[in-house]
Amino acid sequence: MEAKKKKNQCYSFFLTLLGLTLFGFANTYAQNAVITGNVSENSSGSPLPGVTITIMGDQTQGTQTDFDGNYSIEVSGQQTTLVYRYLGFVTKEILVGNQTVINVSLEEDAQSLGEVVLVGYGTQKKSELTAAITSVNIEEIQKIPTADIATSLQGQVAGLNVAIASGAPGSAPVIRIRGMGTVNNNDPLFVIDGVPGDLSYVNPADIQNISILRDASAATIYGSRASNGVVIVTTKRGKRGDPQVVVNSYISTHSINDNIEIANRAQHDQIKLEAYANVGETPAPYLTNGEQYADSDWADAYYKNAFEQKHDISVSGGSENTTYNFSAGYFTNSGTVINTDFNRFNTRLNMDIKLLDNRLKISPGLAYAKEKRRSIFEPLDGGNASFSPFLNIYSQLPHKAIYDANSLNGFATPATGLGSGNPIGQGELTDRIDRDEYTQFNIAANLKLFDGLSYQFQYGLNVENEHFFFFQPAFNFGPQSINEDPFLSETRSRTTSWTLNNTLNYVKTFGDHDFDILVGGSKEENVFNSAGGSNNRLPSDAIQALSAGIGDASSFGRNFSSTLQSIFGRLSYDYANRYYVQASARRDGSSRFSSKNQYGTFYSVSLGWAIHNENFFKTDLFTQLKPRFSYGTLGNQLIPNHLFLARIGSGGQQLNYPFGEDVTQAILSGAIATSLPTPDIRWEETATTNVGIDIGLLDNRIKASFDYFNAKTTDMLVFTKVPGSSGITTDPLTNAGDLENKGWEFSATYSSKEYKDFSFDITANLSTSKNKITKLGVEGEARTDGFIEFNNFPTTRTEVGGEIGRFYLFEANGIFQNQAEIDAHGVQPDAAPGDLRFTDVNGDGQLNDDDKKYMGSGLPDFEYGLTLNAKYKNFDVSVFFQGTQGNKIYNGVKMWLYRTDRNNVSSDLANAWTPQNTNTDIPRNAFGDPNNNIRPSSYFLEDGSYLRLKNLQIGYSIPESAISKIPVSRIRVYATANNLFTITDYSGFDPGLGNGGTFNRGVDRGFYPLTRSFIFGINVSM
Repeated sequence: MEAKKKKNQCYSFFLTLLGLTLFGFANTYAQNAVITGNVSENSSGSPLPGVTITIMGDQTQGTQTDFDGNYSIEVSGQQTTLVYRYLGFVTKEILVGNQTVINVSLEEDAQSLGEVVLVGYGTQKKSELTAAITSVNIEEIQKIPTADIATSLQGQVAGLNVAIASGAPGSAPVIRIRGMGTVNNNDPLFVIDGVPGDLSYVNPADIQNISILRDASAATIYGSRASNGVVIVTTKRGKRGDPQVVVNSYISTHSINDNIEIANRAQHDQIKLEAYANVGETPAPYLTNGEQYADSDWADAYYKNAFEQKHDISVSGGSENTTYNFSAGYFTNSGTVINTDFNRFNTRLNMDIKLLDNRLKISPGLAYAKEKRRSIFEPLDGGNASFSPFLNIYSQLPHKAIYDANSLNGFATPATGLGSGNPIGQGELTDRIDRDEYTQFNIAANLKLFDGLSYQFQYGLNVENEHFFFFQPAFNFGPQSINEDPFLSETRSRTTSWTLNNTLNYVKTFGDHDFDILVGGSKEENVFNSAGGSNNRLPSDAIQALSAGIGDASSFGRNFSSTLQSIFGRLSYDYANRYYVQASARRDGSSRFSSKNQYGTFYSVSLGWAIHNENFFKTDLFTQLKPRFSYGTLGNQLIPNHLFLARIGSGGQQLNYPFGEDVTQAILSGAIATSLPTPDIRWEETATTNVGIDIGLLDNRIKASFDYFNAKTTDMLVFTKVPGSSGITTDPLTNAGDLENKGWEFSATYSSKEYKDFSFDITANLSTSKNKITKLGVEGEARTDGFIEFNNFPTTRTEVGGEIGRFYLFEANGIFQNQAEIDAHGVQPDAAPGDLRFTDVNGDGQLNDDDKKYMGSGLPDFEYGLTLNAKYKNFDVSVFFQGTQGNKIYNGVKMWLYRTDRNNVSSDLANAWTPQNTNTDIPRNAFGDPNNNIRPSSYFLEDGSYLRLKNLQIGYSIPESAISKIPVSRIRVYATANNLFTITDYSGFDPGLGNGGTFNRGVDRGFYPLTRSFIFGINVSM
């Protein structure tokens, strides 16, 4: 019995021990359950690799999905909440409960996608940025219908200056990031789908994202080509699913506002007779019998209304492993000037192919654009300007007839006594045509080596073929405007550039520590070849082929190449989403420098502090508060090739020599040294300091960003003057310049809550930059530019202590009313009552170039943009204002038309000073201008500030219920007005023109005018 009792006690003990053990195991299981599952994209069902899964309240425990979207994570109990995060998707939180398998579908977050910013060789969350980078709102700028995306960027981004050099269809705007940081090439680098390229060939409808890299810490990873900032563009790619078709189409009309008032025949005769009488000269015979002549309006014949249309279609879709996006577009603009137009056809195909269980992704892309541009010559660049065709039109005598039905070509030859020339006839008969073809191919392969480490290979090829065709038929418009035989010139050129990038990227999270490490190498080559020929005598206007030429034939051509090879690296680190550090370095080697200075090393570091994520900073007011700091250096190699070598010029009538005594002598080629070698030239270097802050208020309904920058360029490459007696025809390039450029940028956005189907948002930006030359060549050296015509009337000067291209002019100080005022002034002996008074600035008793003074520049004090968007039910409205303040414009057109010694003049001169009309600011009419009233002076310098309603658009989306029975998912129609009005005090064509050159910005020589357009369009998705 006792034994049985002991046995039962043993069983009881064993059962108790077993129960305790099982309870322990059960308890252990409850604390250490393993959850598995898959994460996919909601719209397509595609797996999402790299999704971060963490335990709420404990960021140290987490995992990521693999290449198939699968994951596994250990949790402590049923009350655990898992947090699923993925860039560009809505974060999801799920309570574990009694689940052991949790499959999750994440939805795209449109707002979050807008917060993803393109950076060098990758992307980054805007909340993690430490550099000055702006992500452009593509949806907003694509509301401005245009064939050139760069034009749409004007006024949209703080620190990005987009100026219009010419209103000609197909002309590219001048783009500057943070003003001008060098006297050399200030163009930014454009990176399209990872490959440097030409933005003007990209169809705006194809663009998915644009980022503007404004400071050195953001741009260092791209090296020397990024010294003027970087514009990164990605084009649209396909998504898994059924084919999606999108059609965008619009038509528009364009017209110009010709506010240049020219004298008609009667006004011209009155003004000229007065001008001759005031100097005692006998007037030209045509002035005394003007009624026998025509009364032509040359400007009215030169301009026309234009028609524009643009049509785009895209098809995208794909399977689980292959996606695609194909697009095609057509654009044409008939031009508002005679015999000008532009058209373009473009197509693009992007694909993504997944292999090796999604470990390898291959992304090929191919784009092709074909353009044809019929144009006129415009003096857009700096240096000695050629004569503007618009000045030629406005200065034509109204007495000349334009058309003659009895002539062979339909245009009139000026009557005897009226001089020569018919620019309307010459313009209509002359063909100046550019035909360009641009092909871009790129392929990228991304291989996931193991968790966190990936390798990417990318190769890009750009091929640009250009054909310039110039044909001028025989014509006779007077003895000084005659072309006896048809003339033809053709040039063909090819530019081939390729880029090869190899990178390794390691991304890993260790608790609160996030690391992103990138290392890579790059090589680029650019090759240019051209060949051309001309013949000054063709047998007929109808035969336009060089092979048919029977006159003097010539041939020409050139070729060059350059290479750039680099290694680079970047480290990004953040701790607990609060403290951010990023460091980059790049070493570039360029063929544009000699072997002793071929390589340059550039670096940057940036810091950020997310104060809003600190435990001590808890407030409902601030959603974001992040100060930023960066410092970095960049090099600049944007100079012509082989300038470090001594160059030889050969051939030509001046250099070739005949030798021998025979009647037919051998011609031997001669050569001269045209330049001095400068083997010691080295990289131009810019060091930039940037301090900024990002602010978000009221759950990010208010967002603001402010940046201050200071960039100092040293060893700036400038051409140094050498004596003409040296025989050297090209000044040598040396590192003899320094420049400082500083300014600030501010942008802010307010987004309202939706109230009764109504919502709106307002975005404003404001920026400024000022540059100052601190060293330029030898002591006292200066550069003169801003010529109104060839080698005449310079208006700008660049020297130490001031901005690039400041206006350097005489100071006009009213009009002499009588001889006593002239005598008292004492420095203008050729003046008469009614002439302009000019200030003797230095008081030396004489008026000469020493009395010129600086009077501002074409760069504005600040630029701004304001965008308002509103939605009510199916209606949407967008209003965009853009403007500048404080910039000056030298009105060269006005200056030219105030010259009474030329052909026609401004109608303003009908109100010129006379003894009976002294209450006027227009000087007297005097043939020959003995007082030189038209000298470059403040009289022709005007305020170029303006405010422009650049875009107004009203759209309506057809309700889904109305289109449910047709295979269309969305239809939107809209009406748009571009350049609806401009508020300005500038009296010329447009204050936005005249910005083509570095040293002559703000000099209006007469350019192709901007237009006002009215647009009607439709967007269809299927």
